Amino acid sequence: MAKKKVKDIKETVFIPKEAKGDDSLYVAVNGKRILVKKGEAVSLPKEFAEVVNNSLKQKTAADAYIESTAK
Repeated sequence: MAKKKVKDIKETVFIPKEAKGDDSLYVAVNGKRILVKKGEAVSLPKEFAEVVNNSLKQKTAADAYIESTAK
């Protein structure tokens, strides 16, 4: 059995919609770019999924910080 190349590995991610009309997210990695649909689970190449997951984690951390300083 042949090993899959790193580019062939895919991961499923879910990006929630934040507002009406917020349908897609532009993601770029090393000169490659894609438009990712929001509001449903999508399968992305590993490098794009990593960027999306890091972005979602940072947004969660930023929201938590804002909430903690607002009190």
